[in-house]
Amino acid sequence: MYYSLVHFPDIDRTKINEFRAKYDPYFNLINAHISIVFPVPDAVGKEKLIKHIENKLLTQKPFDIHISGLEKAWDNWLFLVLKEGRGEIVKLHDILYEDILSEFLRKDIEFIPHIAIGLFTEKDGNYDLKDPKIVPLDDVLYKRALLEAENSAFDFTSKVTKLSLVEIDDNFTRTTVVKEFQLQ
Repeated sequence: MYYSLVHFPDIDRTKINEFRAKYDPYFNLINAHISIVFPVPDAVGKEKLIKHIENKLLTQKPFDIHISGLEKAWDNWLFLVLKEGRGEIVKLHDILYEDILSEFLRKDIEFIPHIAIGLFTEKDGNYDLKDPKIVPLDDVLYKRALLEAENSAFDFTSKVTKLSLVEIDDNFTRTTVVKEFQLQ
């Protein structure tokens, strides 16, 4: 089992979900979200993790975000990126990866606050969400999806007022929200 800390933006997800249903193989795993802490194994301990998150969020205030723009990630995901609130999300990410989570920080991957909307790897690329690595791009599918995303004019504003700790089963087929944290 794994745990991840995410923000579910309070937005109309209709267009995002239609797009993700076509291009995101993990569409049924979890709703559109911004990951703050990527999946960590349950060996860290649920109660210990909850206490860590509560302590790190004590001084964090709600803030606005503006989600608009597209970017292809190093591992061939297409991201909706933040135009506003990016620095605040990065700050949350950085402080949460201190102390008990420091060993799980992937220093080899730049953290880009985003909502993932599609994965564009070749079918036999053997992409592993638990341990992402570079796999070949399905260039034809990516270009088609990028044009569709650009024409969708994804543009959302929301306020980050809470984060959700989700539990993910070992096969990455089911998630459950186990605790919500309000920003004060």
